[in-house]
Amino acid sequence: MPATPPHRNPGISLGPRIANHGRSAGRPAGCPRLGDRCLAGGLAVLRLLAVLLPTMLAGGPALAIDPPLPALEAEPQPALEAEAAKLRVAEIRVALDDNYPPYSFRNADGTHVGIVKDLWALWSQKTGVAVRMMPSDWNLARQAIDTGAADVIETIFRNDARDVLYDFSAPYARVDVPIWFSSDLGGIVGVESLRAFTVGVKDGDFCPEWLTDQGITAFQRYSGFERMVEAAARQEMRVFCMDDPAATYYMTKHGVQGRFRFTDPLYTGELRWAVRKGNVALNRLISDGFARIAPEERKAIEQRWTGHRLGGVGPGLIDLLLKLLAGVAVLGIGALVWVLLLRRQVESKTESLRTAVAALTASEERVRTIFDSVTDAIFILDLDSGAIIEINRRMAEMYRIGDTPLPAIRVGMLSSGQPPYTRDEAAVWIAKAAEGEPQLFEWHARRLDGTLFWVEVSMRRATLDGNDRRLLVVARDITERKAAQERMEYLARHDALTLLPNRLLLQDRTEQALARAERNGRLVALVACGLDRFKTVNDSLGHAVGDALLRAAAERLKAAVRDTDTVSRSGGDEFILLLSGLPDADAAVETVASLHETMAAPFQIAGHELTVTLSSGVALAPADGKDFATLLKNAGTALHHAKAAGRDTHRFFAEAMNAEAVAHLSTRSGLRRALERGEFLVHYQPQVSLETGAVVGAEALVRWNHPDEGMIPPGAFIPIAEDSGLIVPIGAWVLAEACRQAAAWQARGLPLSVAVNLSALQLQRADLVRTVTGALADSGLDPLLLELELTESMLIQNTELVMDNLRRIKAMGVQVSIDDFGTGYSNLSYIGRLAVDKLKIDRSFVADLTGSHDSARITTAVIQMAHGLNLNVVAEGVEDAETLEALRRMGCDVAQGYFLGRPGPAEAVERAARQASPFKVGA
Repeated sequence: MPATPPHRNPGISLGPRIANHGRSAGRPAGCPRLGDRCLAGGLAVLRLLAVLLPTMLAGGPALAIDPPLPALEAEPQPALEAEAAKLRVAEIRVALDDNYPPYSFRNADGTHVGIVKDLWALWSQKTGVAVRMMPSDWNLARQAIDTGAADVIETIFRNDARDVLYDFSAPYARVDVPIWFSSDLGGIVGVESLRAFTVGVKDGDFCPEWLTDQGITAFQRYSGFERMVEAAARQEMRVFCMDDPAATYYMTKHGVQGRFRFTDPLYTGELRWAVRKGNVALNRLISDGFARIAPEERKAIEQRWTGHRLGGVGPGLIDLLLKLLAGVAVLGIGALVWVLLLRRQVESKTESLRTAVAALTASEERVRTIFDSVTDAIFILDLDSGAIIEINRRMAEMYRIGDTPLPAIRVGMLSSGQPPYTRDEAAVWIAKAAEGEPQLFEWHARRLDGTLFWVEVSMRRATLDGNDRRLLVVARDITERKAAQERMEYLARHDALTLLPNRLLLQDRTEQALARAERNGRLVALVACGLDRFKTVNDSLGHAVGDALLRAAAERLKAAVRDTDTVSRSGGDEFILLLSGLPDADAAVETVASLHETMAAPFQIAGHELTVTLSSGVALAPADGKDFATLLKNAGTALHHAKAAGRDTHRFFAEAMNAEAVAHLSTRSGLRRALERGEFLVHYQPQVSLETGAVVGAEALVRWNHPDEGMIPPGAFIPIAEDSGLIVPIGAWVLAEACRQAAAWQARGLPLSVAVNLSALQLQRADLVRTVTGALADSGLDPLLLELELTESMLIQNTELVMDNLRRIKAMGVQVSIDDFGTGYSNLSYIGRLAVDKLKIDRSFVADLTGSHDSARITTAVIQMAHGLNLNVVAEGVEDAETLEALRRMGCDVAQGYFLGRPGPAEAVERAARQASPFKVGA
């Protein structure tokens, strides 16, 4: 039980004193229990006869191996029932450990039994006060008395610390606490010999505290005494500390009593009950109740759980005993002589054994000291069970094992779990070592707190304690060495200043990109870039500023390309970019344009505002080369031409590509200036009802009136605007202008709807709803007159942002139509989710309507499907009266096309809308 060793005060005997079990204080530690009397065999015979014979002849009580403890002294008190009533005590709650035989434990079916329970039951009968036993774990019992959940705590040892908390009864039993160890293990003679072992202890017991005070700190903790005996029987630990009665009971219960030895007691504890400090009335009530229990009653309870002593004999046997006495006396004298001779031999052997054990203990302590002083982690693995049976101090520290019991740790828990460092790979290494082949390898390990680190592991099969099924594993922490190695490998393939890939890594990635491009038909580009006039910055402001500028330029270049592209520094102010998987040459042109725009913004370096430009040369594979060396040479040649052309420009190695790139960049630059200079305008194409022939709305179409080149068709600048991102501000301007025009029509009595195309970039922006709301608010247009046109391809991604934007736009009352329906990924699911209002049949079907049965059938099916979903249908691309009539017969709602009106100024739409029936439809 948990306590410091108390003073040896007399108390009540519970029958044969369980504490000592007849142990001789002078025997060598480690002598088996049945061999304790091996040196006194003959003397014991005489002593037995001298004591037993008078008792048997007198027919008296059984022999007491140890004299009983004195009884409690009880003073005359008033009736206990009145005392209990005065205290208003209806029930006494007794908390105690349920793992302490024979005093308190649980039998095979889990019922709480033992001496203490029976004594309290008798106490209740004597006093008339109910008693509720609260058997549980010892720590929980302490909590119960400390929190007031219990009135009494039983089987508790007394010490100075507890005297502050409790009032104790007189002791009623003494309990020895020795060290137990496997019978095949020698050298356990006291506390000092424990320093080479891990000692099994009960969690919360006093023994680990007592041993800690003696300098013993290596423990394996268990929740109860029975668990500890079971673990010892499985050889999970070989040395443990346990109270003598509990050890005797559980070892016998599990049939392992012959497998263990024990030392002289470390200390002897005295069992008591206690109440909380200052509860004098309750203390007196309980003490007086126990005083009513007669010694014979108490002895009967004790004998029930500890067994009866040797009883008396009948008169008929006395003659036989007297006849045997003479023969026994003769044998006793002979035995005495034999014992005296044997004692001398045993003492000599014992002294030799003690000397050998002392030497062995010193040797084991030296080995353990070395074992725990090694800077590498060491553990011993049992190959049969897979359990770790021994570790050194460095192992516990390195893997942060803490209080985790060794049986709970498996090798798989010490691996990162990330291939190739998983449990399965570990099993392969262990299997090889188990076959006798030493192993040495690096391993990504995991500590028990979850952190990862690197170790170098050495495995070797070993024979320990006569068992050759052991694996000796040594692990050395190489985390710092691994990090330095990885750093060296990284720097071998990266530029030290910018940490960008160097030429070696760039070549490797280029060769991989070229191989992929050959398989999938894509293009690869190498772009050689140089910072214009960098040398001036470096010479005037110093190398520190120059280095900072190079690092900043590297970050900008990386931001301007895709994650799948590579930005490399070849040296000085030159960078090389690998653009892989390009669909066409235009993609390379767009990227180069982005590089130049990105680099145009000033840099803020060390308090200086620096502006540098970029010159670049581009080589495309396979046209300009099919290997890294050729592409790099041609890109360098193109860069040289770019610098010769005046810097801040780019050149392609192929002359034809130069002309196309120049035109592309010219258009891109012109688009940016066009928005600023107001060069865009909106034309409107009328939409006509096929039921009435009246103009019901118009589609807004952007046009670019270039000051030098005149009106530029949309197909020449819309794709470039989308690639450059300029479509977003252009689209916002078109939306605002269209809303303004529709509001003007509405104010003049013409409620015409206006349809505006949205680009994919606009639809995926978080500010789209704000843009639409602003256009409606600024113009004052009724949202019902605004129609936003989307293509099916925009909805394929079906991102949450796109769906959220469209739901919020629909909530305003704005109409949504699907443009070019039937040509893309036609999926009816989004039509229902978005509550689409209109479908626009693609012009490719309308153009072949009268000449192709397939187009006619598809168009008819689309119209019928749309009407089934309560959607209107708009046909675009109507070029003649025959097509218009065919659409009317199919039930199409609205049409637009050159036959009904070309895109033009808003005034043309307004004039047509004011006519009663501008277009003749039907018979």
